[in-house]
Amino acid sequence: MFGNLTASTWLILLVDLIAIVIVVMFLKSRIRLKLKEVEARQAHERLMRKRDRDEATQPASEEGTP
Repeated sequence: MFGNLTASTWLILLVDLIAIVIVVMFLKSRIRLKLKEVEARQAHERLMRKRDRDEATQPASEEGTP
């Protein structure tokens, strides 16, 4: 099977393999970037919810003190 491949066929195969490696590396970096964005968004949401909870409980405790 591989015995009858010409030099140009080997070159095309090599270029294809290099292209696949580049695409996989690019996609991995994009996925990592998106995961960091999602984690940052979730952390911000948690912070906002915590701040809302703290603000909601704080006025109630201040009303009871003269």
